[in-house]
Formats: sequence, structure tokens, C-alpha cells
Amino acid sequence: MRDDVFGLSLLRMLPATGPATLFPSVTPLATPTLRTQPSFASQLAMAAKDRAAVALNNTRYVSPLKQNQTRYASPNAYRPPPPRKPVPAARPPATTAALRPRAPKPVVAVRPLPAARPATAPSPTSPLALSGYPHPNSDNGRGMHWIPTTEQPRDVVDRFVSEAQRMGVKWVTFLNDGASVGKNDYLVSKLVGAGIEPVMRLYSAKLEPIQGDIEGMVRHYVGMGVHYFQPFNEPNLGCENPDGVPSVDRYLNAWVPAAQAIVRGGGLPGFGSLSPGGDKNDISFLTEALAGLRTRGQLDTLDHAWLSMHNYTHNHAIAERADTDGFFKFRAYHTIMQTALGRDVPIIGTEGGTFVGEHEDTTQPTVDAGTAVSMATQAYTYMRDQREPWNFAYSFWTIANEAGGGTDQGFSQQALFRADGSVSPIVSALRAMG
Repeated sequence: MRDDVFGLSLLRMLPATGPATLFPSVTPLATPTLRTQPSFASQLAMAAKDRAAVALNNTRYVSPLKQNQTRYASPNAYRPPPPRKPVPAARPPATTAALRPRAPKPVVAVRPLPAARPATAPSPTSPLALSGYPHPNSDNGRGMHWIPTTEQPRDVVDRFVSEAQRMGVKWVTFLNDGASVGKNDYLVSKLVGAGIEPVMRLYSAKLEPIQGDIEGMVRHYVGMGVHYFQPFNEPNLGCENPDGVPSVDRYLNAWVPAAQAIVRGGGLPGFGSLSPGGDKNDISFLTEALAGLRTRGQLDTLDHAWLSMHNYTHNHAIAERADTDGFFKFRAYHTIMQTALGRDVPIIGTEGGTFVGEHEDTTQPTVDAGTAVSMATQAYTYMRDQREPWNFAYSFWTIANEAGGGTDQGFSQQALFRADGSVSPIVSALRAMG
């Protein structure tokens, strides 16, 4: 890691302005030269003209990552740590290392959303109304992806739940080892006790069927306060498929029975969780997956479901883009879901972010520390002040890696809290937002 990767001298915070100046003007995607730009509002208006067409027609978006001949797997492709030597029976294998606690601190949100948790279970025979999906109290749409391991010691949980509270986080996506029960009980209890809505991702490598009693596991964690469960992850990436080739049918074959078990257990299953810049375009994959459910007569599997979104920005400024990529990806996804179902479905960002050093699109500047802070602040400000009723959360990848016991060094530069004790300036920016 370069010593100046997150140098505070580069920090450029947003001025305290109203919504009219929330997002600065940016260079359009196809124009590499610098020139005077139209306002953000006028760019949105121009992009909106062809938003629906791009999302729903047969035009394939060629990611700048593909243009650069670089296959990109978003940083969330959790890889289990390498096998370790056997340890004494009294000390079970652990995927994490221990770290530090902090006392919880209540967070006051600017704009609470209606409805917390449904008082009674909805009927399984009709679609759940948007108002029936749970929100955390004082919801501000501010999410965070947890440590990329399937369990952590209690002192690590204590420390980072406290850090999440200080950053005003209200949604946390974390990994569970398939249908196992118990390893994340303490984490869930701490999150719920801190007023944070847990989103459980059920880890299973390469779309392998989730082993064990999914329904029983869901009942257990619903009883503890978990409502949202996401089986499988980024099925449009080759590395998440056994033969290296993304397949909509394979994904549906795995997802449908898992989702049905989640619903029987009283939970809400997450659909999609697609990778932007994947080996199969996420817009095409989502559209085909919905068509596949309809063909199978299983579209009602989405009656109590929600859409998991990964809206990474790469090295593009935050503005709506006609290619549907970036922070505003939720708008294209919403159009697709509305067209397929005729109703709104919650979209929850379970991963996202802008990282120092990103330069996938060579026509745009490389992301520096100040840009990363500015873009994170813009994204979270939009979620707090302007987000749509169906747009539940935006989640930064990731709160910690080695500092929380993660072993995959590929995630080191994306972690907000580092093993060497350094902290991304994004942390200070979020704390300052209140």
C-alpha cells in the first residue's frame, strides 16, 4: 500500500450546499477532453430521454472494463481463506482475527421513512406491498458491507458495529456460511440492538446448492431480527459459475428453491445481486432472468422478494448515465422490474463504492482520495435526502478486511479500516454527515 493512498492532504469535502448543487457537473462518458459542462440537472434530463430504451432494448452495453480488455470481478467475490493446519479441538477454526470494542452511540437520521417492521406476517398468496417491507428506525438509506468473512470474534463485532453507528450506518450486509446457524448470532444481536437492519448473504461457492435447512436457519434469524436474505452472488460472472460461463437457467435453478425456503421461513429473498461490468451484462441477465421466471410459471417467487444491487461507480463521476451503469443503476433496474411485474419492488444496494486508483475507463481521470471521499458523500447525501421510496439503501464495500480478520489481500485497498491502523477519510466524512 502506498503511504499516500488515503492522504488527508488530498481530502476534498463537498461544500454545505442544497440539493441544487449536490452533484457537480461531469465530463460525459464519450468525451475525454475537458470543457465547460452543463448542470447536473440538465445531464439527468438528457440521460432520461433514452434511459428506458437502453434498459429494455437489445443493445448491449460494452463496459469500459471490457473495452480495456480487462475482465473485472467486483471486489465482493468472497474467496474463503486457504486451508489451515488442524487446531486443537477446544479451539474451533476461525475465519477471523480479534480486534477492538467501542460503546454504541445513537444516530439521529435526517429523514425517517415510514413503517419499521410488519406487525403480522403478510399473506404468502399475494405480493407484499412496498410499505410492508421493514426499514430500520430513522432510516437514512446509509448501508455498509460487513467484513468479508463468515464469522468474527466478539471483540471485532463490538468494535465495528460501534464504528458503523458512528458513521450513521443503518443497513449492514454480512456473510453467512450457507444455512449454518449460530456463528453470526452475536453479530445479528449487536446490529439489531444498534438499530441497524441486517441483510444476510448466504455464501455458497459457484452457485452450488445451499446445504442444510435453509427454512430452519431463516426462522432462527427472523426470530432475532433479520428480514432480508440474499442467496447466491453475482451469477453473471464466470468465476461464480462451475464451468466459468454465466447461465440464467443455472441461476434460476439454484435461486428458486432457496427463495421458496426463505419465504417459508418467514424471510424476504434477494434476487439479482449482479456484477456491473460482468462477463454477461447485468441488464441483459436481469431481463432474461425475469423472463425465465415467467416462462417457468414462477414469477410469483418474487411476491415477497427484493432486488439486490451492486452499483459501483468505477472511475466515473456520480451522474445518471445512458449506459445504465454507475450509482444511478437503480433507475434502470426499477424500470425493468416495473415492466416485468407491474409494481415496485425494493432495491437494496448491498455493494457499491468508489476506490482510490480506479482507472478502468481510460477516458476518465484516475480516482484519487479526494474524489473517492466526494463521491461517497454525494451518494450518501442523495440517499438521505432524495432517494425514491423503493430505493432502500446504498452500501459501501467494505468496512474492514484484515483489520476484522479477513485474509484475502485483494480487498485490502477497499477497506475503510486497515490492519495498520490507518483509516480512510471517507470514515470522517460519514461521521460528519451525522
